[in-house]
This record gives sequence, structure tokens and C-alpha cells, in this order.
Amino acid sequence: MPTITTEQVMTLRNQTGAGIMDCKAALKESEGDIAKAVEFLRKKGLAGLAKRAGRSMKEGVVAVRNEGSKYAMIEINCETDFVAKNPEVGSFSEEILKVMLTDPAYAAPAENAEAKEKLQALAIKTGENMQIRRGTVYSLSSGAAGVYVHSDNKKAAIVELAFSGDLNSKKARIEELARSIAMQCVAMNPKWLNKADVPADVVGKEKEIYKAGPQAQGKSEMALSKMLEGRVKKFYEEMCLMEQAYIRDQKLTIAALLKAKSGEFGGNLEIKRFDCYIVGIE
Repeated sequence: MPTITTEQVMTLRNQTGAGIMDCKAALKESEGDIAKAVEFLRKKGLAGLAKRAGRSMKEGVVAVRNEGSKYAMIEINCETDFVAKNPEVGSFSEEILKVMLTDPAYAAPAENAEAKEKLQALAIKTGENMQIRRGTVYSLSSGAAGVYVHSDNKKAAIVELAFSGDLNSKKARIEELARSIAMQCVAMNPKWLNKADVPADVVGKEKEIYKAGPQAQGKSEMALSKMLEGRVKKFYEEMCLMEQAYIRDQKLTIAALLKAKSGEFGGNLEIKRFDCYIVGIE
């Protein structure tokens, strides 16, 4: 039997939209003949997605699951809101989340072949392109986390907080604070935690865009420098979680909120990490 190459598998996958494992099986069955492999897949009812390959997936769901000190979040994309609301999509999300919490191989579900195969079967059933866009797992050894899932199931966030004080006596309040900050993330969609986390090329691009705009034309070097300074400051305030104004009290930044709560709780609070998934938005 001839050796089946990755290139053959991907060629067949692109032609049929069938799953990788199904493509491999079909090529083995047909001894590497693409045309016969397509026929094999069609007979199995697995070659029905190719005609939809160019359709965009701008709808979907975000789901979160918590068990003890572990949290998992996943985003699944599809083409229409109708399919996003299909109970089977919700059930699939829950199934994958459960495995993510127990199997390290599922920690990045978008890269897991088995998870993608399962979704492919659902995609064939719904008749739409579908993908696992991203997923993450939090395993807490200390500290606390908070989750917020918006009512439309298209937006969610997880925030993990570290606390230097007596966690046991303050855990419920810290979890509630983390949930409030997770709500902040969903409302304001920060990309980075701190200013220092923003890549220099991203800041450079912002300056470049601003300098090319009508507001910068005809300005002196000194005036332009001041304007760019203000623009970058505003960019940080919009895109960095610690710099954002708190949605429940616009007089406070998230940094100021944490400082105030640190004093109130009797220990230093800091955001260890956060993830925010919003369907259709990077």
C-alpha cells in the first residue's frame, strides 16, 4: 500500500470538507487515489461541506465551566445565529469543556484533532461551517478567579486574582471582585493587562495612523509630539485593563480599584491573568 502523505490528506480535506481522520481512512481505502477517496467519503455522507468552504463564520457561542479550582472557556464559531442557538451546539460546548478540565491534551481545543473531528460531525449535521476558534484552561494553585458570561452567550471572560493576605476569610469577596473585573472585560474588551505588555510595533502603528490623519496635518513638531503623547495615552486607557476606567465607578481605574480593595481586604491584590472571548472580535 502506498504511503499516505499529509499533502494528500489536506487536498482531500479541502475538496470535501471531511475530517482529517476520515480523509486518512478514505485514502487508505482507495490506496491514495483522490477521486476514489472522494467517492468513498460521499458514500459515507462525509463530503458535504466543501461547497460551503468560503462562507464566513461570524456567529457562535462562548461557554465557561468551573469545577473546583479549574476553569475552562471555549469559543465555537458558525455561520448563523440560528445554528448558534441550536441546543446541540450548547451540548457540544459543554462536552468539550468537561474534557478540557480533565485532559491536558484538550487544553487548547482549537488544536486538538479529536475535538475538531467531533465538531466536524456536528457541522455536517447542521449544514454550516463551524470551528473551535479558541479555548483556555485555568488551574488555580492559590488566589481566586471570577467568571462573567453575558446573557447572549456570545461574550465571556475569566479573571484570576492573586492575594497576599488571608485568602480563606476573603475568598468570596475576592471572587466577586474578579467577577466584576470579568464583566469589565466583556464590556470594554481590553487586549493587554498593562502598558508594558503592549508590543512596541503596535504603539508605533497607532502613532503612524494618527500622524497620517487630518488632525495631524499642518501641526508643528512640538504640537504633533504633544498630540501623539495624548493619543498613545488614550490608546492605553482603551486597550489596557489596568488603565481602563472602572465601569461601576468612572472615577477609578482598574489599577486604583485594586489598590483600594487591597487596603480593604488587608493584602495585596493583583490580576495574574485574564481572557476575554467575544464572538466575531479578536
